Amino acid sequence: MKASEILWHNEESVRFMQSLSQLTEEEWRRPLGQGKWTIAEVAGHLAPWDQFILEHRLPYFFRDAPLPEGPDAEVLNARSAKESRLRSLEETIEEFVFVRRQLIGALRDLQAGDWSREFQIGDTRMTLVHYFEEMIEHDEHHFRQIRHALDI
Repeated sequence: MKASEILWHNEESVRFMQSLSQLTEEEWRRPLGQGKWTIAEVAGHLAPWDQFILEHRLPYFFRDAPLPEGPDAEVLNARSAKESRLRSLEETIEEFVFVRRQLIGALRDLQAGDWSREFQIGDTRMTLVHYFEEMIEHDEHHFRQIRHALDI
């Protein structure tokens, strides 16, 4: 995958989330399946992860110091889901778009060589391309769930 493809995905993710602004309240609050999160909860947990990347990953990737410890994923996801149940569709989508556009801007500011430089998270060595490929897989997993729940 190339940096341009990573940027394209992130721009497309903004368009996808904006397209959800047409949903009814019933659709927005629809569970992805029995015992699963709602579309609102899935959408609402994405911006906090983008914010984490902006604040606690991108500034540290190429320093010779260890990366800050990541959040407890279950705690962050549970808190994000709870907040999403209280927020409107518009607020959730606006937050996603705002934070994702910040991430896109930060990615555009990277030097071409940064994408292939290696860094370490715990015991794992990877490049920025690999890191963001995993983020794209996470997005796409949830976007497929949303499309399936909406039958689109």
